[in-house]
Amino acid sequence: MRVASLVLVAACTAEPAAPAWQPLITKSWMLAPGGENTSDTYFMELEHDVYVAGIRPIAPPGTHHTLLGRAITGSILYASGVGTNELLFPPGVGLKLTAGTLLGLQLHIFNVTDQPLGGTSGVEVLVVQPEDVVEETELMLAGPLDLTLPPGQTTVTGTCTLTRPQTIFALFPHMHQMGTHFKTTVTTGGTTRVLHDAPYAFNEQAFLSLEPMPLAMGDVITSECTWTNPTTTTVMWGESSTTEMCFSIVYRYPLLGGIFCDDANP
Repeated sequence: MRVASLVLVAACTAEPAAPAWQPLITKSWMLAPGGENTSDTYFMELEHDVYVAGIRPIAPPGTHHTLLGRAITGSILYASGVGTNELLFPPGVGLKLTAGTLLGLQLHIFNVTDQPLGGTSGVEVLVVQPEDVVEETELMLAGPLDLTLPPGQTTVTGTCTLTRPQTIFALFPHMHQMGTHFKTTVTTGGTTRVLHDAPYAFNEQAFLSLEPMPLAMGDVITSECTWTNPTTTTVMWGESSTTEMCFSIVYRYPLLGGIFCDDANP
């Protein structure tokens, strides 16, 4: 039986504490050679208020992706992949995690070696004072949910039409092992702006910081993904490393709720 190790560090001092990185939620795991665990979710109820101005993964080898969210509202707080960097939020923007919030941590673990593999994965946060967080942020996944990738090269484009005003300030392009190129554009007021257009590397999945960009209802986020399928079989959408995804994952504020493209959550 594998037991979740969930850690929250919170301190009360007479004077405001300096920002400090602290583990928020972690899970220890062990996999047999070639083993994969794609979607188990682990829950923790916060005992203290936590105010967050930055976030980063705890991701030893074998950690394919990490997904952290509010279990009750379904809003996503964080996502990471292989090689994801730390992200600092713009001044005044962050996460307000109040006592009693039920957090859900989803880990996708994949052991590609021929030996047993274990570790502790999770999320740690940069803790600040309550007055430092004015706007609450969340993640939204913009991209197609239905993929069919035959052998060879395939490019798929998906659009997300926004139904509510919001401001985005970070982008996390996400595909799996067959991804070769990723492009994200935003069309606002009839003008299209390229946010990212570059080769994709599964082992270098970085958050890209953006100047905060206000978007209006009707604006469109477009994700264009290219894969090379070296197998003789068709690959479909899925959470496993042997399937594929195409998501322009963006940090936005204010807090709106929902997970996938905004036009699916009016």
